[in-house]
Amino acid sequence: MTLKTIYIARHGYRSNWLPQGPYPPPPTGVDSDVPLAPHGVDQAHQLADYISTLEEKPQVIFSSPFYRCLETSEPTKKKLDLPLYVDNGVGEWYRPDREIIPRPAPYSALNKLFNGMITSEWDPSITPSSKGETKEQIFERCNQFWEVFVPRVEKAFPDVECILIVTHAATKAALGMNLLGFPNAIVPIDDEGTVIRNGSCSIDKFELVKDDAENFYGKEWKLSMNGNTDFLDKGEEMNWDFRNGFEAGSDADIRARKIADAAVQRAS
Repeated sequence: MTLKTIYIARHGYRSNWLPQGPYPPPPTGVDSDVPLAPHGVDQAHQLADYISTLEEKPQVIFSSPFYRCLETSEPTKKKLDLPLYVDNGVGEWYRPDREIIPRPAPYSALNKLFNGMITSEWDPSITPSSKGETKEQIFERCNQFWEVFVPRVEKAFPDVECILIVTHAATKAALGMNLLGFPNAIVPIDDEGTVIRNGSCSIDKFELVKDDAENFYGKEWKLSMNGNTDFLDKGEEMNWDFRNGFEAGSDADIRARKIADAAVQRAS
């Protein structure tokens, strides 16, 4: 059976985004693999509640291997009683100039941390470079991911028409722009300058509108939900897109946001 609906969600509000510490250490011991803030956990439950009301509900969840994405996936997995798989192909984007390029914890460690929540080991559809990626390289990674992932899912789950992917801001944007057939993740998606929105715990919906071939490149998708956060108590927070020069949610990103907020307050 053909995949007809793909939801892509960003993880919830990270603990290191809070204005004050103390900040918990990464549960996996992996650099930068921070857990959600309590607010992010609340968002994950609100996301699950929202998904449970949708007419087209996901039948399988695929998550990035980083802790915050599995934390975000957990309430939806439990509420809808869905199988959950980890795929490194939708992991975080790290720039090549980063001091440390985090490598996610292995399946065995993650499944132990989440009390057997992960259904079974799922080989990565594609493995991100251990040397980091440029904007062009993560876009190409996501293109290659879809080419491998879609036929693989359709073969492994012949009765599944709708899935949920839980990932990160940059990966979410690059995945979506590849589905829509754009040449990169920076150009607007319409004449009004619209871009894919990537607030914390936001969700996109892509619907298949044309399927003329057996591979990924013969499919045509439309974006029918763009970075929706209407279901969250505080609405959209921490939106990010590739026009930002920093990694999403990094220390540099947080500093830049604080400087921008201070400048707005001084001007008001």
